[in-house]
Parts: sequence; structure tokens; C-alpha cells
Amino acid sequence: MHEFQFGDARVRVYEEWAMRPELAESPAVPTFALVHGLGISSRFFVPLAHDLAPHGRVLLFDLPGFHDLPRPRHRMSIVDFADVVKRALDELEVIDPLLVGHSMGAQVVAEILAQYPSYSSAAMLVGPVVVADERRLPEVLRRFLQAARYESPGNTLSALAAYARAGVRWIGDTMPKVIAYPIETRLPLSRARLLLVSGEHDRVSPLAWRTRLASEVTGAQVLTVPGAAHGVVHDSHQVLAGELLALAGIGTG
Repeated sequence: MHEFQFGDARVRVYEEWAMRPELAESPAVPTFALVHGLGISSRFFVPLAHDLAPHGRVLLFDLPGFHDLPRPRHRMSIVDFADVVKRALDELEVIDPLLVGHSMGAQVVAEILAQYPSYSSAAMLVGPVVVADERRLPEVLRRFLQAARYESPGNTLSALAAYARAGVRWIGDTMPKVIAYPIETRLPLSRARLLLVSGEHDRVSPLAWRTRLASEVTGAQVLTVPGAAHGVVHDSHQVLAGELLALAGIGTG
């Protein structure tokens, strides 16, 4: 576990691998950096991290103010979250990470790729938000409730517990930043190979929206996971692991 303090923002990074340490830090082995969404934490990535650990170095982020980390004194924007993630990766001397962001985390990844277009050669955006024509809190909440009908009970309970730990105030402070972030204008600045993923029942990040985002980026691809919803990063982790290994050029056979 690593913790870094940047100003009043503290970020935590859990590191996992299932290989000899000298291999895990070799430039020849991929590094997967996993960035969670609004209100939740690195715990939602644990099953995916276990799938990836035999094949590379896995870094799971807890963003400032979430899980049990202290809330910064100032309200953080997506640019601020991207800054602390990038600075933590630099502290860990990561080169060419395969960035994975879920929901708000997809915005964080998009911002890193926009500011540093050649930093990462490949990235996966899982359930990227927010639909550009619906940047109003009632519309966003409506879509979340529609998607929630298809979430597994375990995933729903875990998410509610995570929201409680983060606190209504910090989520409320961060939500307007998420709603306002123009991912459709930032993502085209990336030079990474992009895969935009979500579940077929994800009303928060529907297929039409992901297709629109992908159309603005050369070579970007879209994947819809059958039966899944917005919690696809947890409930369909094996599918995502296979796609990430393919992005990294690793065979699983």
C-alpha cells in the first residue's frame, strides 16, 4: 500500500501482482491502473485486480475523500483528481500504464489522456459519464435509478455502504463537477487505443452515448456486456479482464 499527500489531498494506491517482484516492476510487464467512480472505492476493483495480477502489476486507487481517506478542504474537480492520480503514478515510476476508469473514474482517465496524450498507449473507459445532452442532476439520478433495477443485490449493498463512508457532503460537493465535465471534448485529444465498455442495461452510460464518444476518437472501440448494468466492472470482471489482457497484447491461453 502506498499513500501520497499532494497539498490537502491524500490518495492511496494498493499494489498487487502474482509473480516474482523483479518481474512485476519490469518494463516488459504491463501496469494496470484502476480508478474508481463517484462514492465508491478500490474495493469494487478487487475481483478484476485478482484476474489481472498473474499477468502484470495492478494499481488500485482510492481517490481523495473516498473510502476512509480524509476529505480535502477544497472541492476537487475532475482535473484535480486527474492531477493526483498522475502524480501518484509518477511517484511510483510507472511507464505507459494501461489506464482503467469506471464512471467518474473514466472522466479522470480521459483528463489524464487529454493533458498527456502520449502518456498511455491504451485505456479502458467503463461506463463513461455524463450524457452530454442531459447534464442536469434530475436526469442523472433518473438514469442511475433505471440502471439500479438491473444491479445485483450484493453490488447494490456494497455501493450503498461505500456511499455512506464517503458521506453525503463530499459526494454532493463532487457531483456537480462530474455532471459538468465535458468528456466528449476532452477524449478526442487522446492518442491511446480506447475501449469503451458498459453493460447492456447501463442507462447511465448507454450504447448510443458510448458510440458517440468513440466516433470522435480514431480507432476507439465499443463493447457492450450482455446482462450487466453500471456495475459491470465488478459483476463482469472476468469479461473485462479478458479485454484488458487483449489490449495489453497478452494471451490467456
